[in-house]
Amino acid sequence: GERNNGFDVLYHNMKHGHLSTKDLADFIRERATIEEVYSRSMTKLAKSASNYTQLGTFAPVWDVFKISTEKVASCHLELVRKLQELIKEVQKYGDEQIKAHKKTKEEVSGTLEAVQNIQSIIQALQKSKENYNTKCVEQERSKKEGATQREIDKESLLSAISAMQDQP
Repeated sequence: GERNNGFDVLYHNMKHGHLSTKDLADFIRERATIEEVYSRSMTKLAKSASNYTQLGTFAPVWDVFKISTEKVASCHLELVRKLQELIKEVQKYGDEQIKAHKKTKEEVSGTLEAVQNIQSIIQALQKSKENYNTKCVEQERSKKEGATQREIDKESLLSAISAMQDQP
């Protein structure tokens, strides 16, 4: 990947997958709670339909509302059960993910170390390149200002010593 970060991106995604799984389970749990409250409210409403007068022309309508409200409440209660099963499956997946992460972490530790070494070498190389370019510009400026070859050689030597001291 760009700047050799592909491994880091994959490793980061794997490492934080457990957090994503937990967030998903929490969301489903909250949804199940809301659905359960809604189901209870609908059941309570259906029971209250029995309290109204069953006489007159609206008697069949009250029965339809009561039955349909009970069915809606039942459907939402069934949804709660399904969501609770889903939560268990998501948690099981999260546990498996943790085990796989530990196993993978052990397997790719050498790769992780190599990638980190490459990145540090690339940074050191970039810094050395910048230093080299700076020193070349300084040397060219000294030549244009009419410095003697001995002064230029002395500057080059001091630059080389300075560069060696900067190296880890």
